[in-house]
Order: sequence, then C-alpha cells, then structure tokens
Amino acid sequence: MSRPGDDQLPDALQRLRVEGLPRSDVPASLTSYLRWCTTPGLSIAVIDDGALTATWCAGIRDVNTELPVDARTRFQAGSISKSVAAAVALRLVAEGVLDLDDDVSDRLRSWQIPRNEGWLPRITLRQLLSHTAGLTVHGFPGYPAGQPVPSLPDVLDGAGNTPPVRVTTLPGLQFSYSGGGYCVLQQLLVDVTEMPFADLAYELVLEPVGMVDSTYAQPLPKEYVDVAATGHRPGGRPVTGLWHTYPEQAAAGLWTTPADLARFFVAVRDSRADRPGALLPKRLADDMASPQASNRPYGLGLQLASDDEPPSIGHGGTDEGFRAYAVLYDTGRGAVLMTNGDTGDALIGDVVLPALAEHLDWPTAATTDSTTDPAAATATASPDSSREHAGTYRTEGRVLELVPRGAELELRALGQPPLRLVRRADGRWRCTTLQLDVTFPDACTVVLQQHAEYVEDIVATRA
Repeated sequence: MSRPGDDQLPDALQRLRVEGLPRSDVPASLTSYLRWCTTPGLSIAVIDDGALTATWCAGIRDVNTELPVDARTRFQAGSISKSVAAAVALRLVAEGVLDLDDDVSDRLRSWQIPRNEGWLPRITLRQLLSHTAGLTVHGFPGYPAGQPVPSLPDVLDGAGNTPPVRVTTLPGLQFSYSGGGYCVLQQLLVDVTEMPFADLAYELVLEPVGMVDSTYAQPLPKEYVDVAATGHRPGGRPVTGLWHTYPEQAAAGLWTTPADLARFFVAVRDSRADRPGALLPKRLADDMASPQASNRPYGLGLQLASDDEPPSIGHGGTDEGFRAYAVLYDTGRGAVLMTNGDTGDALIGDVVLPALAEHLDWPTAATTDSTTDPAAATATASPDSSREHAGTYRTEGRVLELVPRGAELELRALGQPPLRLVRRADGRWRCTTLQLDVTFPDACTVVLQQHAEYVEDIVATRA
C-alpha cells in the first residue's frame, strides 16, 4: 500500500464498474465515471491498522482551471465539521471548563435559548452534541460570494437565510438532527472561552492532531484560496463565487483534506484505546462513540453503525457543491472520501465505497445482534380523564411523571420544567409548548409522539 502523499489510484479502483447498471452505461474507469456523473474531483485517505496509510486522488479542482486534485487540496467538509467541533467541546470538558450535563443557559452570554410561551427548556452540552436537545434547523445553505454574512446570534434568531433555532421537542428524549444545535454549541464555546471559534478549534484539536491543512476560518483566508477545490452543481457548473461561506462553523464550516480528517478519526480511536498523549480522556472518547438515544445510532458528534452493520465511527458531510464521507471500523480500517460536486454522494456510495470495501478487505458483518425497538409501537387514544392517567412511567431507564392539573395534565421529565398537556377532541393530549402528542393505549401505557425528523414514538409503562 502506498505512503501518505501518494496520489495514484490503485488499478483495482481505476477499473471500477457499477453493479446493476447496463453494461453500455458504465464507464470503464473512475476518471471517466467522474465525468459521467459530473463530479469533477475525488480525494481519498485510507486508514489501515489504525493509521493513515495512503492518499489517492482523481479528477480536477475546478472545471475552468482544470488543475488536478492532489492530497493537499482542501474541500469543504459539511457536517463532518460537527465531529471535530464535538472534540473541541470535549477538550474543554476534560479541562473542567464545561460539564456535559450542566444547563448551557447558565454559560451562554451573547445569545439565550428562547422561552416557549414562558417555558424555558433545560439544554445540556451532551444534548447539543448528540442532537437530542429538541432544537430546530436541520442544515444550512451558506452564503454565496457577494452576499452579506450574518453574525452567529443573527443566524440563531433567524435573521439569515434559515429559520430561527428553537426548541420544539422534549430535550433529552430522542435524536433529531439539528445543525442549529451545533450553532448553539459554537456560541457557547465562544462565550465561555472568549475566543473566536476558528482559533479555539485550532488550539484544542487541529494543531494537536496535526491537521495542518485544515481551518474553520470563514470566509476562507486568502492563503488557502489557491489550494481549495471549487464546489460544483449537478451537470458540472461551478458554484457561484466558487463556494459558499458558512458562519455556522461548528455545524458546516470546516475546510480540510481527507488525510487531515483521517488523522482526526484515528486520534479518536487512539483516545478510546487510552494511548499516551491521546487527544481525549478515554471516558470522553467512549462517550463520543456510544449511542445517546434509542432511535438513532449517534454518539457525541459521531455517526455510529446500526446493529446490523460492522461497528464503526464516522460522519457524512454536505455543503453547497461538496460531498464527503468518513468511516473508521473497530478493526482499524476505514477511509475518508471528499468530492467537489453535488453529485458526489452517488460516486461515493454507489461506486467508490463498495470498491474500497472489497479492495481493502473491510468487515462486512456486525458483531452484535439486531434488536427490535419497542418504541415503534403505535397507539390509539382513549378518552380517560387526566386523573386516571396520572402517575409515574418508565422507559429505558428514564422516568416520566404525569400530574393532574384540573382537566389538564402536567408532564415532568428529564429534569425539564413541567409541560402542559391539553386533551383534544380525538382523545390525544397535546403539548401547547412543543410539537408533542401523548396517548394512552391502555391503563398502564403512555406513548409520546414527537413531530420532528428521525424521532420515533416513545412507549413508557407504569412504574
């Protein structure tokens, strides 16, 4: 296998073919496939035996200049930015500056989590990192060249090109992906340290890991422009202004290379192994790689394998004109792939990853058995009174308490302030503050239905 810095694709990848497509439609090589799917460039870093072992590149940085992609070409990482940002926060936890389970409202200064009809949610750092804070705004389109770029507090309040970041589901209960939550994280870190986020990330993670070709600086500094890839739309047209600017740095603002990201994921693995000089203490690295909610295999800034897949850590990334993907299996093998095209997902998922799995002998079977999530059960509402439904319920170690308040119910859960439930004509109990319905299929069961992406029904039984 080649050394880091070598960028010639091995023959096994140069001769890629796509399974399931008519023979006449399939290009004979990866280079021709790049043209066929209008993704100009691809850069790959290979991890083997827990170390960066090779970099492979193909294609061009920009369809106009036709400069080739090399191992130090910078790409926008999209949401893989969240993994690195999570490690920045965890470095502060390791130093005792922050606590994973304290209320972040106590430390926010430049912006505050708004009340919902007078109700102030309790949000923790753990919830922000694991997408369990109940916050809105999935992702961000960034700002094209020439457009004003708002401040982070303005982004949080909806004064940019995305809606305001608000709590709409019960914090701490389930995973619901929120780039907005990582904007709150970014503001928290800036307020606590009184440092620009890009500088803080460099000091705590980028420099210690050796990510010499990476920066969170937005807009992209001039010294990086000549080595940056241009983003491209479907059909191969460059993004207007070459790329977008992301004030949402922690959520989507990292410029980097596959080799640097490989170094980062290896550093997380080394931390889990408690190696000397590791980036994080083992306990925090283990938290990072442990599922934080039952409805989605996601840790603290890391996407995790589902039960039927080989154990791994990683993340996907999408910015305007860029697509990226990283995976590191527990066996110590993996890769980081970055492209400069909106069509890069198909190239990565349908073509390159299967070829890498075969060429590099990646694991193909899970080591744990899949289980059925009882939260998938459905329920029909009953017309029972508030007093009959009152009591203590449990689900997966969590306690939910329902207290009668006249004709209404009060939900107390996960250390949050009480939530008011009002019975609707169809028998459901509606939370007036969050996007939450509660039903009672029988005298011993309560079902919480949260209306947000990824979440599933929560089923709890009387204690």
